[in-house]
Amino acid sequence: MPTRPTRMPGTDRGGPGSWPTDRFQRGSGSWSTAVAEPEHEPDALDPLAQRVHASENQRAGRTAAHCGPGPTGLGTSAARPAAPSHSGPGAPARLDVLWTRKRAAGSALAAHVAQVRRRLAHSPTSRRPGGWVYDPEGTLATMRRDPAAWGERYAPWMMECGEVVEHGRALLSEIRSVRGADAGVSASGRVGLVPVKVGADRAGALIGRARLGENAGRSTKSNLSPCGTTEWAAVMQEFGLQGVAAYPNFAAGCWGGGLMPDIYDDWRQDYVVMLIYGFYLEYNIDTAYGGVENRLRHEILALWDMPGLPPDLRARRAHVAADLAFFDSKRRDEADVHGLPTSGLNAWVYRDRDLWRDFKAADSGYFTYYLSFMPGSCGRDDMMLTGLVADWADLGPDLRFQECGQSVLALTRGSVTMPDLLACYERTVWMFNAHWTEEGGVRAERYAACMAVLAVGPWLLGNHRHDVWRYYSLAADLCAAAQERDLYASGQLADCYAEDLTPTAPAGRSRVHVPRRDLPFSVDVDGIRHTGSVSLHTVVCDAVADGVLPMGIVDHEFVVPWLLSEGRISPASFLRHMDRTYCRHFAQLMRCGHGSDFKRPFSEPVAALIMEQWWHGMYFAIGVGSLIEAQTDRVAGDRAHA
Repeated sequence: MPTRPTRMPGTDRGGPGSWPTDRFQRGSGSWSTAVAEPEHEPDALDPLAQRVHASENQRAGRTAAHCGPGPTGLGTSAARPAAPSHSGPGAPARLDVLWTRKRAAGSALAAHVAQVRRRLAHSPTSRRPGGWVYDPEGTLATMRRDPAAWGERYAPWMMECGEVVEHGRALLSEIRSVRGADAGVSASGRVGLVPVKVGADRAGALIGRARLGENAGRSTKSNLSPCGTTEWAAVMQEFGLQGVAAYPNFAAGCWGGGLMPDIYDDWRQDYVVMLIYGFYLEYNIDTAYGGVENRLRHEILALWDMPGLPPDLRARRAHVAADLAFFDSKRRDEADVHGLPTSGLNAWVYRDRDLWRDFKAADSGYFTYYLSFMPGSCGRDDMMLTGLVADWADLGPDLRFQECGQSVLALTRGSVTMPDLLACYERTVWMFNAHWTEEGGVRAERYAACMAVLAVGPWLLGNHRHDVWRYYSLAADLCAAAQERDLYASGQLADCYAEDLTPTAPAGRSRVHVPRRDLPFSVDVDGIRHTGSVSLHTVVCDAVADGVLPMGIVDHEFVVPWLLSEGRISPASFLRHMDRTYCRHFAQLMRCGHGSDFKRPFSEPVAALIMEQWWHGMYFAIGVGSLIEAQTDRVAGDRAHA
């Protein structure tokens, strides 16, 4: 008989979690390690990138090397590579940006890149005469003073971008005033650093294990790592990827995430990708490997300074530059306090919903596509969601490093109890659902935002940094708890949270009715063949039937995790399987994406598959499992500071 995921009920059985009357007071809850918990790992696990490359290293006669120096050996969005590639197999690739993929060959962009390469080879710090000037503060000031400076049609987005960045910097200033204390609140009362509320439940048990030094106190989240497997090398060769694209963090996040919104049909889409990875590298320029910071920065800015750039791309470039004014402030603040110890049990909380929303929108750093989002609160909400979608997987690591931009903790108001986490997860999914019609299709006016948000899923599952499947293996049975919630309602941020970020429920809320049918599977896990069927969105089933989406991708991202949540395989077997198939899955997904140029026939099924993971509670399990990382460390210790 076919096996399928349990259908989710249509009512919220649990209701919103309770909250103390004054969350800014000292005095946290307690946790209990007496709660039944998954079996401990018998041996300390290596970071993800080492584990998934172990078999490849053995075949090549290499020994797995740690991902390089750093304050903790960890990485987040601010991770750095260990060293440039000089020689030898397995050495990290150079962060070369002066190239284009085959898709852009012969284009105006390819000619621009070739000209930049020639000019900088002759004079590495030269600038194009009369060219664009990189000036985040000046760009932001112009946006605030004259939002129509880039054209009247773009003025609404320019005005809102300027407001978002200024609101974000206002909260950074208040955060700065509180930093260094074990707990406290800003003078306005809008920002506070509070002890997390921990319950005697499964989430509390994982916190307890973290406090006892799980995995010998070592994180399994990796530094920025290249992928040296033959499968990925073949994909790079086939599509003309090189340099920064050797790093899956860029390949999945900048090309995958950058191409899925499918705004342009020509070289302009590749220019957007350059804005994305250029933003990432510029933000982290003070942490790039030794001695080349200026070279890399000049190359990025020279790429952005393309002559004859169309007005819409100039507007997108201005959005990115203005947001870097926010990140300049944030990284300076973090550099000032990164030596301070953390307890792993403090969270940043906020009391002004819309101000926090703008802060998180700026912190998410995805302004490249803001011009394709709806103007007004919907667009600002979507900018916030591009960060919230990743913060579930970073919940534990962000506690470790006292990350002020952690949005799950903001929405639970500093709680990691099961009721509050479930209420937050439910509302997270409601906000994702707002991109979908009642019939289960992507809304045309929200397509770019939907793809930008959900493209974070493939990035998290293939970037060789976030150890999401280890986290999942620790709490996979909690998918059932999430499925008991109402995961098919939809609403904007203001429908889900009151002005003080108290959870609410949308009045007369619309619902997504997902069209599903059974998809057969047959997959080998740890030498045992599992067969049956799962009920998935019809767009996923159609893509598999049409050969657009290989069944192997569905197996890796949904079927095998579902088998674990159903108790049909053990956590140990699951993790061995996912580690062994990790790089193959990443290469397969990227080959399919580039083969279709990440157009809608590919991207919409991928988005639907990621939504099925959310609808089935998988990211809730990942978030709770990540609490195993909530250990002591240092403020902002997940990035190096110049």
